[in-house]
Amino acid sequence: MDHCVEMTVDGRSVVTLADILPERGPLRALFVGKTPSPASVEAGHYYEGRMGKGLWKRLDEFGVLPAVAGEFGDDSLLAHGFGMTDLCKAPRPFGEEPSEHEYVEGWERVSGVVTRMRPRILVFVYKGALDRFLRYSFVWDHKSEYGFNDDLMRTFGRRVFAFPLPGTACTLRETRRHLGDLAAALEVV
Repeated sequence: MDHCVEMTVDGRSVVTLADILPERGPLRALFVGKTPSPASVEAGHYYEGRMGKGLWKRLDEFGVLPAVAGEFGDDSLLAHGFGMTDLCKAPRPFGEEPSEHEYVEGWERVSGVVTRMRPRILVFVYKGALDRFLRYSFVWDHKSEYGFNDDLMRTFGRRVFAFPLPGTACTLRETRRHLGDLAAALEVV
């Protein structure tokens, strides 16, 4: 199954990845990315670039979302009670940052998804994207931490988790602890 869709973003037509959501909630967790990568759009599946594949590997390693040989990770999200979206829908290569305007508009769209889908946990795939959207949408100078950020629960009405992808400034020991916490919160362990 290919998740590509054509949509209008800032007045121009782009091919991007569609949100992966059930018809109705609640969700166990909603994964929120920054923006689809060109490699992922080309493959028609979320997190298929070199760095992005680390998400699927870590979710499998901790039993959160078991990998199925020959299948893409995003194809099994719904069966496990998960959904996926991006703050900004226009694809960008690694290192090319969305504008403040795109973050603000993106959060308005994602906020509507959160209201409809009622996820128990918001999982931000990129900690830096979480920090930027908090600064732009809420005018906070808040810096999130990897793992659960329970200080954000009042703001979002649910737990917020910043995912420790491979290659980030999170030690392996901390990563194991945070992903163990996520697995436990999702009642996976």
